[in-house]
Amino acid sequence: MWRKSIGVKLILVVGFILILSLGIFAYVNIASQKKQLTDEVMRGAIRISETVRRSTRYDMLRDLSEDVHQIIETIGEQNGLEKIRIFNKEGKIMFSTDKTEIGQMVDKRAEACYACHSAEKPLERLETPDRSRIFKSKQGNRVLGVISAIYNEPDCYTPDCHAHPPDQKVLGVLDIGMSLIDVDEEIDNAENKMIIFAIIAFLVIALTISISINRNVTHPVRELVKGTKKIAEGDLSYSIPTKTQDEIGQLASSFNQMTQDLKKADEKLLDWGKTLEQKVDLRTQELRSTQNQLFQSEKLASLGKLAAGVAHEINSPLTGILTYSSLLLKSKEDKDPEKEDLEVIVNETNRCKKIIKGLLEFARQTTPEKTLSDINEVIEKSIDLISHQASMQSVRIDKKIKPDLPEIMIDVGQIQQVFINLLLNAIESMPEGGTLTVSSAIENRMVAVSFADTGIGIPEENLSRIFDPFFTTKDQGKGTGLGLSVSYGLIERHRGKLDVKSKKGKGTTFTVKLPIK
Repeated sequence: MWRKSIGVKLILVVGFILILSLGIFAYVNIASQKKQLTDEVMRGAIRISETVRRSTRYDMLRDLSEDVHQIIETIGEQNGLEKIRIFNKEGKIMFSTDKTEIGQMVDKRAEACYACHSAEKPLERLETPDRSRIFKSKQGNRVLGVISAIYNEPDCYTPDCHAHPPDQKVLGVLDIGMSLIDVDEEIDNAENKMIIFAIIAFLVIALTISISINRNVTHPVRELVKGTKKIAEGDLSYSIPTKTQDEIGQLASSFNQMTQDLKKADEKLLDWGKTLEQKVDLRTQELRSTQNQLFQSEKLASLGKLAAGVAHEINSPLTGILTYSSLLLKSKEDKDPEKEDLEVIVNETNRCKKIIKGLLEFARQTTPEKTLSDINEVIEKSIDLISHQASMQSVRIDKKIKPDLPEIMIDVGQIQQVFINLLLNAIESMPEGGTLTVSSAIENRMVAVSFADTGIGIPEENLSRIFDPFFTTKDQGKGTGLGLSVSYGLIERHRGKLDVKSKKGKGTTFTVKLPIK
């Protein structure tokens, strides 16, 4: 059954073509590498030949054969040199690094000499490739031999000490034999690597083709079968993944198109429901916020009217009590037992007058006298006024003022009153010391000034009441509960907002937001 598989047939065809291509590539590559390595060895032999000729020229002219032999033997010790030989014009080996060959005649019909003597040219006219040959040594390894002519120069036939006729152009031959053992090893290694590469490449490509067929043919067909079963079961939300644009991919796209319209309609309906729910929640929150602000404003306005009437009614009797009690206190001597009681009356009456003053300020509803002002300057002045008290309570003020804020229309005195009240409340909330961070920024086209402390925080159940008149969490006698109410009213008259966030034990953040325009 597997023989009929199109995947197996395709793998076999591609594998055959791949093996043929890799074989041709390997053959050409190895042949090229072999030629390159052989040419490199040949160039080395020519350089050595030139070195021998130049090194021995002076000693040959002086007929110092021992020195010539010593130089050649020294050069012949180089790694890769098989042998160095010198023939005379009759073909007699005059010198060889192989001592057993000295004095023997060269067999011109031997393999080592056939290349030069079969050319039927004078030796000096042969090109370098024609003067080289490859043969096997006695040990069986391949050797590259390069022959160089020793020419008859004027210095050789003009002196009396030499007997070479001038018409003899070549006096002898220098034969350099280079071992090709290393070259053969590299070629063998290259052949082995190429074979391994061909096997790995064949396996990888065959595996890749098999995976590709499974992915692009077998798997998509299975998905189509699965999709038809889902449709038969009534599941219209099922979609076949389309990864290709071939016939199978087009078939899957057509299948998906049948269910996309219903799916899109359902998604739009769900999205519309979620969007509507979010809009309703947002509008509800805005409405509640507006209602809370309206309720707070109405409550403060009603309390303000009541407080104004009460303050005026109580203020006159308190003035009389304070006046007469102060006169009585001055008339008493220090040892008089009634003096202490009179001091209590005077102090408590002053406290009542302070509360009455706060009520009047709360009820006054003074219209702000706005001028174009720099809010950062108001922050700096407010901090300067309370900095001494902050240092006395070990409170560090960290300023994060955003520079270049736009100037806004405010009543500097009223806003400074709000800032000082918030700063003092923050300092009092940190009896053991802490950090008060004052920052300014722009939020939603409003200048926002935040006062964040690391104090004791406000319980969650009290957050909704902190702006109510006379509500305070301070100890008795330490606060009237009107500071935040007055501040709330002042910010409201500037068309701004006063927000609070707090977590018990972590600290509180008051944020004043004032419109830029």
